[in-house]
Amino acid sequence: MLRRFQASFVLLVCLVSVRAAAAEPTDEPTSEEPPTDEAPTAQPPTKRPPATVTTEEIPAEVKPAAEAKPAAEAKPAAEPGSWQTEVHGYFRAPMALGISSRPGPDGGQDPITGKLIGPSSTQITYGPNRTIDANYYSFAYTRLQEQDWAELFIHAKKKHVDAALGWMGYWFQAVGVRNYDAGWAPGLAYVALDTDFGDADLKPNIAFTAGAFWPSFGYFEKYDTYTLGRFRQLGAQLKLTWPLSPDLTVTPVLGFGTGRDGTFNPNAPAFYGATTAVDLVAYANVKASYAKFADVGVHVNTEWTADPNLAKGAMPDPKSYAAVQAAHLSVLGAEVNLRAPYLGHLWISPSFISVRNGWALNSSGTEVMHSLGGMGIATNYMAWTNNPDNSTGSGSMLNFGFLYENTLSDIQGKAPGSVPELTLSLFGLLADASLDLPAGSDVMQTGSTALQTSIKQFKYGADLTLQSLTWLAFMLRYDLVNYDLDHSGYVFASFTGRAIISSHFLSSERIYIQYSRYRYGDNMTLAGTWPWLAPLVAGSDVLQAGPYARTTPDVNVVKLQADIAF
Repeated sequence: MLRRFQASFVLLVCLVSVRAAAAEPTDEPTSEEPPTDEAPTAQPPTKRPPATVTTEEIPAEVKPAAEAKPAAEAKPAAEPGSWQTEVHGYFRAPMALGISSRPGPDGGQDPITGKLIGPSSTQITYGPNRTIDANYYSFAYTRLQEQDWAELFIHAKKKHVDAALGWMGYWFQAVGVRNYDAGWAPGLAYVALDTDFGDADLKPNIAFTAGAFWPSFGYFEKYDTYTLGRFRQLGAQLKLTWPLSPDLTVTPVLGFGTGRDGTFNPNAPAFYGATTAVDLVAYANVKASYAKFADVGVHVNTEWTADPNLAKGAMPDPKSYAAVQAAHLSVLGAEVNLRAPYLGHLWISPSFISVRNGWALNSSGTEVMHSLGGMGIATNYMAWTNNPDNSTGSGSMLNFGFLYENTLSDIQGKAPGSVPELTLSLFGLLADASLDLPAGSDVMQTGSTALQTSIKQFKYGADLTLQSLTWLAFMLRYDLVNYDLDHSGYVFASFTGRAIISSHFLSSERIYIQYSRYRYGDNMTLAGTWPWLAPLVAGSDVLQAGPYARTTPDVNVVKLQADIAF
């Protein structure tokens, strides 16, 4: 508690200091959150002229003989610059079809094995229902079968000010059946203020952001996840950009926020359906950048709660407030980017995660390693099955992500933008989880009576893209996902070919069609489970339940997708 108080006090001092810093007039606009946007500009305030004293205010004995000239009329302060409106967004619209030959569900079942025994015919199904790598909140996710997503941000900007309002959602409602769990309500809203200070040619900049926004660190583009964390929060962030030389810049970031945990009852009276508690999130990151060649960042964050609103029971038990209050999800890690002419780009990011009573931190706060909150980590890696006697969702993880990229033009020392162009990527992600199981747990290893005290998972891949024309490209990709390095059968692989068209390969829009061919280990099935009956892929016990559960997923998946960032 003392450490938390100290951290809060330090953050309060920083927030007070930024108010003073923001009062200084500046001459140059700077960049701020989000990093891809130029900072808006506003005219600096005009200094008022010094106050004048009239002769009537001077005593007669010191009043000069000649009458003083009337004081100059004070000029009004300059008005701030006008607002500018910008619209930014992103969407992807995929059509994924699983193709397989299977018996119909109405053809009867073998009385001993339970397998369907009717005549087989070709089935063409909604892709995510018959694959195991389509769930964003699972280590099995490869991004080959990513699903609907759209976001739209409206920015109101002027010098040193950016106010943004964003809508986000993951299900296109006009396509057919409506998904009432999808977003499409205002998701993010924040105001960012920044200012330069000092008289040097290289002026430091301080930026203060407050509202609902998602700061992120350790982003792994190939798997669309975070090794360090993205924070879904209402809160504030202080960012200092300090250029020590033309080539060397240091950027520390401090943030504090809250995530809303809770449940919703659609049958409750209007406005009163949500039962809510807050999870608290604090994070710090320091990055040093040297020219275009390297940047190194170190990072720490923690999430916890001191809100009893979701644990109101009067009697102590494994899920009472004492256990909720002891819950935490903490991350310590780093990320490094190295770039060199001819040699390409290397990104590496190790991290360490500690979680205790992860079930108590649900649906908000920290997104890390394909998991949302402590509940996500507990479910995916700590054998949580909603039974504290078997697992409390506690333990630790060692993670390591890597990505290497290079292009033919870079190897040849040419500037990018010409065709033909070849791009090679090699990538992988390791998750080594150690489970802290309670005495008497029945979380057993496969085919053994020994406790499953660790789960080691590793996935890796490679892709090669040929940009043959400015508007046409072809990609080949290989992926392998091993769900349990210590036990066989928990593995699958995919081979993917993709044809891509766009207005220009340096543009940000594309339409592509791809074909993926899968191979599965014996234990990688639809609605598959661990030996302790937790689902291998989060949510598959719901989405893939039915007559095809425990059968082989589709081996042939065809996908057509349009996407753009603007």
